[in-house]
Amino acid sequence: MSRSVGIVQVVLSLLLVLASIDAGSAAKGVNSKISTEDHIRRYKINSERYRVTTSDGYDLAAFRLRPTVPIRGVALLQHGIRQSSADWLVQYANLPAQLLDIGIEVWLGDSRASPESLGNRTADPWAFSFHEIGMYDLPALIDAALQISKFKRIHLVGYSEGSTAALVLLSELPSYNAKIASLNLIAPAAYMSNSDQRLAAELYTNVRNFLPFLLPKLNAGVQAIGSTPKQLDHYRQLILSGCFRQYDYGTAKNVQRYGTRTPPEYQLAKISTSPVILHYGGRDGVVSPRDVQRLGQQLSRTTKVRLVSYEQFAHRDFLGPKKATIEVYPKIAAIIAK
Repeated sequence: MSRSVGIVQVVLSLLLVLASIDAGSAAKGVNSKISTEDHIRRYKINSERYRVTTSDGYDLAAFRLRPTVPIRGVALLQHGIRQSSADWLVQYANLPAQLLDIGIEVWLGDSRASPESLGNRTADPWAFSFHEIGMYDLPALIDAALQISKFKRIHLVGYSEGSTAALVLLSELPSYNAKIASLNLIAPAAYMSNSDQRLAAELYTNVRNFLPFLLPKLNAGVQAIGSTPKQLDHYRQLILSGCFRQYDYGTAKNVQRYGTRTPPEYQLAKISTSPVILHYGGRDGVVSPRDVQRLGQQLSRTTKVRLVSYEQFAHRDFLGPKKATIEVYPKIAAIIAK
């Protein structure tokens, strides 16, 4: 094995840890080969599949799940990085099932990175991070769900990167706050200075700065594990900067794009959705309790925020393991039912 190949494999192994910012698809009991439609057929859910096109040309998949009891509201569930809408349906008493039982129509959105989605019409299909998911994917999915369901407001639930994208949406496109009935963010990745992924972030930085000839191999490996280089790189920047801000292109490109030497921070003060509930794990090393508490403090300046701690939960425990169906999902369903 050449030295360069060995370095790439080491860095990729650490990036796989960094990619556990979602990790739900790696959770025990999850079979990533089972599609959303396979799960829907298994549970015999009344459903419809839609193609939703974003304003920048991506064709996304969206699944509308219909309750068998009178409908009292609508919710959109947004998955994390390296995931798809199928990850919400792994356990029998999953969150969609619990919402359907109380009369909530459930929409499962697939981001542009999801294998369920249908691609795009752009020259560089992989040049995106959670920023584009928040700016383009979520608005398109929300608008489609509201138009088809005929409701005026929607309950939004995001897990990990889905939470990050929701914060981007509501801070950068604040008109969407009026469309959100409640916001439940599970393991919300925003401030990440206390993340235990710092070693992976620093090593990737060193490769970029001192071994740039390895980047093509490294980026190919990142895409092979179901992410884009820019997705992981944006999270790397959050970890090392301690800020929740837009993508850092370097000083010269930042000035061209933003008009400033450093990227602007997301304007959390523009988030007025109420209520906002932050669900976090006491054993989450990826999104630490301290960072979630910091996020809560920032959001509480402009809206009503509630923090719900699950002391024994790690990052991946919120999606996949059975205990989430007992400890987490009933709380979210109760909040949405109010």
